[in-house]
Amino acid sequence: MSHIVADSVPPIGDQLPLHVQDRQLRRELLRLAWPVLAEHLLHILVSITDTAVANYLPTNAAEAAAAVGNIGYIFWFVGLFSGAIGTGSTAIIAREFGAKHRRRANSACGQSILFALFCGIALGLLLFVFARQVVSFMGLHGLARDYAYDYLRMLCPAVPFITVMFVANACLRGAGDTLTPAISMIVVDIVNIALTIGLSWGLWGLPKMGFNGIAVGTVVAYICGGVLLMIVLLVGRGGIKLHIHRLRPHWRDMKRIMRIGVPSGVTDTINWLANFAMVRVVNATAPITIATAAHINAVRIESFSYMFGFAIAIAVATMVGQSLGAKDPRRAQRSAYIAYLYGGGFMTAMGIFFILFAHIPAAIMIKDPQVRELTATCLRITGFCQSGFAAAIIFGGALRGAGDTLAVLLISTISIVVVRLGGAYLMGYLKEPLPMIWIVLAVDLFIRGVLIYGRFLHGGWKRVRV
Repeated sequence: MSHIVADSVPPIGDQLPLHVQDRQLRRELLRLAWPVLAEHLLHILVSITDTAVANYLPTNAAEAAAAVGNIGYIFWFVGLFSGAIGTGSTAIIAREFGAKHRRRANSACGQSILFALFCGIALGLLLFVFARQVVSFMGLHGLARDYAYDYLRMLCPAVPFITVMFVANACLRGAGDTLTPAISMIVVDIVNIALTIGLSWGLWGLPKMGFNGIAVGTVVAYICGGVLLMIVLLVGRGGIKLHIHRLRPHWRDMKRIMRIGVPSGVTDTINWLANFAMVRVVNATAPITIATAAHINAVRIESFSYMFGFAIAIAVATMVGQSLGAKDPRRAQRSAYIAYLYGGGFMTAMGIFFILFAHIPAAIMIKDPQVRELTATCLRITGFCQSGFAAAIIFGGALRGAGDTLAVLLISTISIVVVRLGGAYLMGYLKEPLPMIWIVLAVDLFIRGVLIYGRFLHGGWKRVRV
């Protein structure tokens, strides 16, 4: 598989006209981003498939959809650990590739995988043992709670494979290879979709398992993904190689990864806690799960907008890291602006679509008319914040690529605690309906985007040591 390393990046400097520099940056950005976009699109289709299969079960569809959506937040929490390790891995490996230090990059890769494996095993065991307490804390009731408990316990064996898979992807992207992770994840997601549909409905000679088929399909797919990515790293096909001796603890590299990854992980954890609290508020507004199902469905549909922003953010994180490693902060800055031109433009267009045509995706996604109408209302609200949300994602990605994760932590904490959590609990206390909660979400995302862009303008990220 082809990959992009610092050695292959054309020199960009003051000797080239500005329009030529920008054309080179656009090409590199799109070359890095399109595999990630394809991967994210299919990954979102997995989430959509899980939710849609639950929505169309012959009985108790709303309860099943609520269970799938709520446990999705638990596995978002698992992803926080992978994301924290991966952020440190990407930033360090990108810098080392930019500086042409391949041996140091391979060392960081080994320590990242070791860290991911340890976290994955610990998390999987904890979730299995405390599954009932976790589900009870989420505030689900009746059959939805029972579905969620069974679903969570069945997914736990896949947790170590999930953490290894996502951290391996982060290592490859830091080396400039976004194609290998994309192909691997596309294979995983196709297996996931096929098995989920086949096992849930008893198609293609597979047993008909109903709701349990969603979990079994997910577990099998992620186990395959973890094994596949480990093979890729051991072979060294993606431009970076995992050597067995690099799996021994090396505290210098561990500390480098943690110095960058911990602030990023704390940022994402705070964001997760805010969203988890939001789910509890939503679960309390409608015991019959109408609001819960609508909230989950709206989040799933909105993901078609921000998936493009996240793909661009991953690409620009690599570009910024490699540019700073090559001592070219001007190139790093222009990369971020070009990234926002593409990612922000797409997300703003999607926002306009949500405002004008929210009823179309809602009608495709949901059978229940009450859930469908409430979903469309939430989508219209979130349409107004997509440009600010894009700034938070893309300029936040640029800051993370530079290793400036502490600034992102501080900004996100202020916005989440003051606006999102404060507003959500006020709405819950006042017993406001779901659309009011989504207004709080939209305001939070827009304000966060403005603040993160302000940090990018400040320029302190150019001097961060990794």
